[in-house]
Amino acid sequence: MTNARPVSHARLTDHLPALRATLMQQRHFRLQQLADLEAEIDRGAAPANAADTARYEVTIELAAAARQALADIEETLTLISTGRYGRCRRCHTEIPIHLLQTIPATQWCLNCRRHLPASGGCRPMRRQRPRKGVRTPRPGSPAERRTLA
Repeated sequence: MTNARPVSHARLTDHLPALRATLMQQRHFRLQQLADLEAEIDRGAAPANAADTARYEVTIELAAAARQALADIEETLTLISTGRYGRCRRCHTEIPIHLLQTIPATQWCLNCRRHLPASGGCRPMRRQRPRKGVRTPRPGSPAERRTLA
């Protein structure tokens, strides 16, 4: 847990122009990315081999993720314009400014973000520590090669 204090509304308003500009840049990027991906999907003929099929499927997934990111950005811009930006959707506490500067489209505080259901890779991943007494093989060791085989 971080010791950062939530930002006051007055302090958030000081940062809104920069946050809005960042979101507009991200929006522009996503629009261009979607145009490129959709053009690639549209011109894609029937995949000739497994590599073409995989590339096509990845392009479809990228387009879906870009659409979701664009929707999140546009929703965040709406929150800014209606004065509801910077509060957690779950617990309604103020989101720390450092988090908004890092992820301007976030709508959850760090505590609530940990409790989001894992869906579509949106939940941050935590590194898992090996259980006590279980040794992880060193990279390149014979034990690792057996594990990978």
